[in-house]
Amino acid sequence: MDFWSWLMISLFLFLSAAGLTGSHVRTWRSVRQRELEPIELDYRWRQFRRRMQSSAMLGLLAVAIFVGQWVNSPPLAPVAVILFWMGALFLVIWLALLAVADIVSTKHHFSRLRRDCLVERAKLQAELHRMKNLRSNGRAKGKKYQ
Repeated sequence: MDFWSWLMISLFLFLSAAGLTGSHVRTWRSVRQRELEPIELDYRWRQFRRRMQSSAMLGLLAVAIFVGQWVNSPPLAPVAVILFWMGALFLVIWLALLAVADIVSTKHHFSRLRRDCLVERAKLQAELHRMKNLRSNGRAKGKKYQ
């Protein structure tokens, strides 16, 4: 690959990382302004930290890809080249692990919210059923008063 290809790929990744970082900060600021339950706030804080770390890793990866064009040049020892690209691979693996952690955390969080909604719905339906029975004076539905 030539210099301009390395530059374009690196620049795209770096600008993406910068855009994501800005988006995460704006989202976190809007979350802090709302009054949330402690569990929800804790989830949002952890999500913010994971996503900021992911964006930073993406930015570092962009720089590593750009610098990598000079690392591959012949004057460097093969061990240095291997260590450099192993570091870049570590960044990619760490980024993937953060993505998986975000997916699992989001799934767990929304499963808990869904379960809480279902429990609340069951309570409300039981209350509605109890109120309907009170309104009919305990008579079965469809029977006339005798």
